[in-house]
Amino acid sequence: MRPNVGMQKYMNNHYEGMTPEQLILMLYKGALFRLQLVKQGIEEKNIQKRGENLSKVIAIIAELNASIKPDMNDESTNFLRGLYSAILIELPKVSLTNDMEIINRTERYVSRLKDIWEHDVMGKKPEPMKQQTQRPAPTSAQRKSFLGMLTGSNNSSYSAVGQAKLQAFAV
Repeated sequence: MRPNVGMQKYMNNHYEGMTPEQLILMLYKGALFRLQLVKQGIEEKNIQKRGENLSKVIAIIAELNASIKPDMNDESTNFLRGLYSAILIELPKVSLTNDMEIINRTERYVSRLKDIWEHDVMGKKPEPMKQQTQRPAPTSAQRKSFLGMLTGSNNSSYSAVGQAKLQAFAV
């Protein structure tokens, strides 16, 4: 039991200094990583690898969906909720069908959301190869609007419960 205590302390320290923006970015990256492992599991015909990682991707998307403030009802928030819901409906089908198109589509959506998050919320410049059109830098009002969708975005860190949930998605 002693090693488990050390791991728990490490995980708590790891997330403690992260902002909500960094945590959301970590979830997007974790989802993309797990989607790659799902693909590998399908290609290798490794049911366990596919299943474990598929369930982790579903849990990450569900957490992203749950992080949207429930009282926000503008068009972009409703679109994001709908997109997450559609992904959550489609992903479980992969466990029965091994449909790579569902995985590829989900990967494209999550990748695009990650890019938008990095650029519009975190203010990072897009990578030169991915950059298709030059977009103006987001205004502070746009950043606040996007951040406002997140529960707890006014706090400097997530609650202990939120941190515990995020630990399951560490990659």
